[in-house]
Amino acid sequence: MRIEDVYKFDINFYAFLLLGLLLFIIYIKKYVVDYHRTLFKRMIIINMAMLVIEVLAWVFDGIVSPEAFFLNYAFNWLLIFLEPVMASMWVSYVDYKINESRKRLKKRLYYLHASILGFVILIVNIFYPVAFEIDSNNVYHRGSLLWIILVYVFAMIVYSVIISFKNRQVLTGSMLVGISLFALIPVVSSLVQMLVYGVILHWALAALGIVFAYLLLETISNSKDYLTLLQTRSKSDEYIKSKIEMEHTFGVIMIDLDNFKVMNDEYGHKNGDNILFHFSKILIDTFSESGFVARYGGDEFIITFDQSVRKTDLMYKQEIKERILSYDKFDLLSQLKFSFGSTYYKPEEPQTMDELMFEVDRLMYLDKGKNLTRRTSDK
Repeated sequence: MRIEDVYKFDINFYAFLLLGLLLFIIYIKKYVVDYHRTLFKRMIIINMAMLVIEVLAWVFDGIVSPEAFFLNYAFNWLLIFLEPVMASMWVSYVDYKINESRKRLKKRLYYLHASILGFVILIVNIFYPVAFEIDSNNVYHRGSLLWIILVYVFAMIVYSVIISFKNRQVLTGSMLVGISLFALIPVVSSLVQMLVYGVILHWALAALGIVFAYLLLETISNSKDYLTLLQTRSKSDEYIKSKIEMEHTFGVIMIDLDNFKVMNDEYGHKNGDNILFHFSKILIDTFSESGFVARYGGDEFIITFDQSVRKTDLMYKQEIKERILSYDKFDLLSQLKFSFGSTYYKPEEPQTMDELMFEVDRLMYLDKGKNLTRRTSDK
C-alpha cells in the first residue's frame, strides 16, 4: 500500500478511535440499563465495523488475484448490506426515545424493511450483478439497483426527523437538534460520495453524527426531568449559584400545586402525570423570555428570572393563572390551584444560596396558608 493510500484512509482511522473512546465512556459511566442506550451502543459498534470494512474494500480494489477478488466482493457486499441495518437501528432508537415501547418496535420489525430488501437484492447480486459488480481487473462498479437501497435508507432517515417533529411535545429542543444533525450529516456525505467516486467520507461523517447525537440526546437531554422535560433541581441549583457568584440581580419563584394530591388520587396517576406535564408547558411559555424553569421535586417548581424583563413576580403569577384557565389541551388543568412564593436576590444585600431558598420557600408556604384559609372560609 502506498503512503498516499494511508492518508486516504486516515479520516476513518480517527473516526474509529473517536467512536471507540465514546464506547469506552459509555461503559465506564455505567448507565442504568435502558433499551435506547442498547440501541445506541449497537449503532456505535456497527459504525466502527463499517469504518473498517470501508477501508478494506478499498484496499483490495484493483489487486488482481483470486483472494483479492473474493475479499473485495465480500467487503463491498457487507458494506451495502449494513447500511440499511444502521438506518434501521437509528429509526428504532428515535422511535424508542419517543414511545418507549419495545412492543411497538417488534410490530414494526425494528424498521428492518430496507435491510430485508437489501439482503434480497444482494442475494440476487451473487448470480446477477444488480447492486454492484467486480470486473476482471477486480475493480468495483455500482449496479443498476443500488439506488433502490440508498433511496430507502434516505427515506428512513427523513422519516426519523418527521416523527420527531410530529412528537416534539415529548422531546427537548436539544434532542430535536441532535436528531436533525444526525440525519443531515450522513445524507450530505452520501450524496457527495455518490457524486464524487473515490471520496471516502460517509462512515467517518456518520461517526461525527453519532457523537453529536450522543451529546444532544444522551448527555444534554439527561439534564432534563424525564416527565416534565423541565430542568432538574440540580441544574437549577447550579444556575442560581452562578448568578450569585456573578453578582446578578434576579428573581426566584417557588410554586407548589395545592390540590395535586387530591386530583392525582381522584383521576389516577396517568392523569396526574399529564397535569404535571401540561402545567410545565404553561411555565415554559410564561417564562420563555428569560426564565430558567425547573422541577424542584414532586409537585414543586422553581423558576429563576432576570429582573431586566419588564414583568414583576406578581405579573407572572397572574399570567400563570390566566394561562391555566385558557389552556385547551388538557381539561383537568382548569381545576388546578397553586401556591406562589417569590423573592429577589440583590448583590448589595448578599445572601447565601441556602438563605435565598429558605426565604422563597417560607413565602410560598405563607401563600399556601392564606389559600387554605380562604378556601375553607368559602365552603
